[in-house]
This record gives sequence, structure tokens and C-alpha cells, in this order.
Amino acid sequence: MNRCKKIAILVCAFLTALNVTACGQVGDEVVNMDESPAGQQESGMQIDKSTNLETEEDKTIGVEESNTQTGENIDTEMTTEELLDLFVNGSISAISSEDSTSAFYITDLDMDSGEWDSYSIGERVDLDNDGENELIICGPYGGIYLDARDNKVYEFVVGEGNALVLSYVVYNGSTWIMHSNRMHTGYEAYHMEKFEGADNLVAEMNFYEELVDEDNVEGKEKYTLNGTEISYDEYFELCSKIFATEVTTTK
Repeated sequence: MNRCKKIAILVCAFLTALNVTACGQVGDEVVNMDESPAGQQESGMQIDKSTNLETEEDKTIGVEESNTQTGENIDTEMTTEELLDLFVNGSISAISSEDSTSAFYITDLDMDSGEWDSYSIGERVDLDNDGENELIICGPYGGIYLDARDNKVYEFVVGEGNALVLSYVVYNGSTWIMHSNRMHTGYEAYHMEKFEGADNLVAEMNFYEELVDEDNVEGKEKYTLNGTEISYDEYFELCSKIFATEVTTTK
């Protein structure tokens, strides 16, 4: 009987050991199952962070593209008419023909005061034969002619006194700029310039009427064209052609 009890006790102990081992395995599985949601949560956090980073990058790129487009709009090249309009409206200045570092606004000019040396807005004419109009500011000694190019407004030519009164003419199918000197009795001098683009002078012409003897205002006169003496008839014919189309631009 004692031997049987011992066997029974050993069997029970063996079975107990097996149950403990089985329980341990089940416990391990439960632990693993508990850790899985935590792992999923951590993975989800990583995905959210990645998504947020991508969203921020997209926003940054969008802002940069927007700024670039805005810059392009600011730097967009404007038409001649638009630039001249901006000058007339006082929004931009015109660069001086004598000093490229100097500029002036329309508000710097005495506009429409009625005085002899005041200015007024004139017509727009293709003065340099480039297919685009220049702006005439009528005023003393023929005023100022303005050209628009390279997204800026420039002083093209300007009347500079009685010896350089500014006007323009149409001669042989092209527009010419003319400077006139009629200061003295018995003396007239005219200088004409033809441009093909405001910075491209392609032809010049000079013609004069002057006294042979400067001290004798009743004396004989001589006529010259580009340094060559011509007859009165030739001079008269030339002047008839030129002055028939002259447009004066004093106020």
C-alpha cells in the first residue's frame, strides 16, 4: 500500500508540473497580446509624425512657390504705354539723359501753371522710329521727350535753350528730332537727328543760313547743307519740305 501511495504521489506531482508549465506558456501568450496594441500605438505615432512632417514640407514648398510667383509678377516686364502711364501718374521716375544716376518725377516739373517755363502733357509719337511711342512733355525750349525701354523711363532729348529749341519733323518717311537756333538776325541754324531706337543714332543733317559779313545785317547771305554751300533755291526747297511737317512742342 505504501508503494501504491508513493506512485500516486509521483503521478500527481508530474501532472502538477505539466499544468504549471502549460500555465506559464499561456501567460507568455497573454503578455505578448498585451504588448501588441502598445506596439501598434507606437507605430501609429510614427506614421502620424511622418504625415505631419510631409504636411509641413508641403506647406513650406507652397509658400516658397507663392513667393516666387509674386516676385515674378513684380518683375514682369511692362509695355511702353504702361511705363509712360506710370510716369504720368507720378508712380515712377525718369532717368536723366546727362547723368544715369540722376532721375526726376513728373511732380518735380512745374506742370500746367501757365507760366512760360511750365510743362504740360503732350502727345505720344514714335520719335525714334522703333515702332513704339515716346511721350512728349511740352515745355520751355520744346520741352522733354521721354522713351520707355528695359522696364524704365528715360529722358530721350530735351530743349536746352534758345540755341537748342526742340521740335520734330517727318522727312523722307522717317521722324527726325530737330534743334533750332534762331537767336540772331540774319542767322539760322538747324541740326536734325534720325534714330532707330533711342540709343541708336543713324543719321544727322545740318543746314544753315548766315550772313557772309556778320557785321552787315543788310549784306549777302550764304546757305549750307552738311558743310557744303548750296544755292538759295536749293535751301528754300529743303526748308519748305522740312518745315511743312515740323511739330513744335513748346507749351
